[in-house]
Amino acid sequence: MSATATLDRRAILVAVAVLALMLAFFSVTATAKADTLKLAGGYTQLTTDPGTTKVLLKQRVIPLPIRPSWVVPTTVDGKLALRYRFYITGGAIDSTTLGGEIYHSGGLKWVNLKNGKSFRIKNFTIDTNKAQLTAEIPALGGARAPILDLDLSGVQVKPGRIYTKVGPVPATLTDVAAGALNQYLGVSFFAEGIPIGTAYVYARFAK
Repeated sequence: MSATATLDRRAILVAVAVLALMLAFFSVTATAKADTLKLAGGYTQLTTDPGTTKVLLKQRVIPLPIRPSWVVPTTVDGKLALRYRFYITGGAIDSTTLGGEIYHSGGLKWVNLKNGKSFRIKNFTIDTNKAQLTAEIPALGGARAPILDLDLSGVQVKPGRIYTKVGPVPATLTDVAAGALNQYLGVSFFAEGIPIGTAYVYARFAK
């Protein structure tokens, strides 16, 4: 075999090896991208627990939505509840494990009508890895803190034409949130584990 033929054969082998590496790289990259779902919109809907709603109204403590969030009265098993909507601004979720974060605009302004005190929480983030909802707290300089513990054990995922519905997600108050609400509203009835309500996420994913 001539030297020229040997060089040509080596060039072909090198080219094949490079092509194989390129194909493997793009295959892995495509798989990684496919596993991560980026959120392009949607909303999270929270319906309050009727028992907790009754206590709040009795104590004259009202959680008012911060725009663009909104609320409407509703009923659960014939009992008064409140249904809030918080709009999704972004985030990313692993399609296999459902782990990730979902970002929201708006928030809640808790108002004590008895003494005029108030407490705001805003820009919620659902962290499915930690099973918590966190929020920015302006009274603490914008620091982020866990507000709700989320029960993800019964979650179902139902794809739809526009939104993918994820839920139900029962939510309870964290000890941090309970302490802050008691302190800033001048009350003492908030406690860790109080049922706040049940949430559903209606997610729209980027194409």
